[in-house]
Amino acid sequence: MFVRVVLTLLCLAATAGYLDREQKAGRFHRVDELFLDFLVSNTRGRFEKPEGGGDVVLVEMREQERADYATWPPPPLDWQTLLKQLQTYQPEVLVIATPLNWGNPTPDFAPAVAEALLAFPSVILGIETQVAEATKTDAAFLGDLDSLLPHFQQVGGDLSRAPRLASLITAPDASVRASTELGLLSASRVEDEWRLPYALRDQDRFIPTVLAAALARHSRSPYSGGHRLRLGPGAGAYLQGGLYVPLEISGEFTVPEDTTVPAVNALHLMAGNLVDVLPVEDKAALEKARILVVGTTQAEAPGAPASLPTLYARALNRLLALPRLRVLTEMEQWIAWGIAGAAALWIVLRVRRVRAFRAGLGLIFAALVVSYLCFQSNLLWCPPALPTALIAVGMILGRFLGKKETVVTEETAPPAAA
Repeated sequence: MFVRVVLTLLCLAATAGYLDREQKAGRFHRVDELFLDFLVSNTRGRFEKPEGGGDVVLVEMREQERADYATWPPPPLDWQTLLKQLQTYQPEVLVIATPLNWGNPTPDFAPAVAEALLAFPSVILGIETQVAEATKTDAAFLGDLDSLLPHFQQVGGDLSRAPRLASLITAPDASVRASTELGLLSASRVEDEWRLPYALRDQDRFIPTVLAAALARHSRSPYSGGHRLRLGPGAGAYLQGGLYVPLEISGEFTVPEDTTVPAVNALHLMAGNLVDVLPVEDKAALEKARILVVGTTQAEAPGAPASLPTLYARALNRLLALPRLRVLTEMEQWIAWGIAGAAALWIVLRVRRVRAFRAGLGLIFAALVVSYLCFQSNLLWCPPALPTALIAVGMILGRFLGKKETVVTEETAPPAAA
């Protein structure tokens, strides 16, 4: 038995060391992704109810108050004044969901707007877009912004489902683009629901919308890694920190009708220190906000199109309030590997050889069931590749080193009862 124990432990240690290096190098990411997709697809109901507030605030430049601005749309001087007041609240991400474009020639105060934007750690500037028909296959018209637009590098599923980009309509003025990220603005009405695309497709590229860009900056999830988009059945986006975005099969997020977001009147902020007209509750919301969405809005009316800043603020507020996915910590994963190794050792020492495969498959199935139940209750999961491999090693070793079958002969048979 001692030889079997030593040989089994050496094989398990070698397997664990090798697989750990391979896992850290990303060799098993696809296996882990498929397992996580399976878990999420069977628990999507958990992402229908938010947990607390999302810490997003909408700052509105209201069209019904257009007479209080210098001109309409608001000129660069009004934007500069507003942005300087927002600097006080230091949001993680500033989203401007109205294209900052004032036509040609560029007004004199536009560079001052760019300077005011530099005070924010992350700024997303929206680009008004036009979505193409589903049958369109031509490249979208991007003008001089082709090289400035980011794109997803981890996209899977039924890619044909994504909405196609036809062209850019209104982009931010070139003078305000420095040190900012550009995101696409798009919304569609499907029956009685508003949907926001997470990405728009341009041939084989998937360009993030403002929704994806804001969440990427908030969670520090680069498009090259740590930010994965899945389309088709079970569609969703996976970001760092366990942030998950449930999407329709087309890759669009449906903004729930019951979603609300704190809204602050931009005019109250623009009054500055001259007259303190900002309500206490608005000031408290701004101080708490992690994402500020700023833009021009119009009064909502039944059947009227919703303002893009309002839709994006509601969507972001809902998504930040959803429960997060949790993966086992490194120490907890080591414990899981130890349990899997102990199970493999038990197969070798205690299970008969002919039953080793059956016992190993039973243990793997039991581990998957436990993982599924843990995910259902706590959204907690463990990458399955290494524990499964350890049990599989125990299956193979058990087939050759396990307990032998006891052969019953006449000499060894117990005496028959009289």
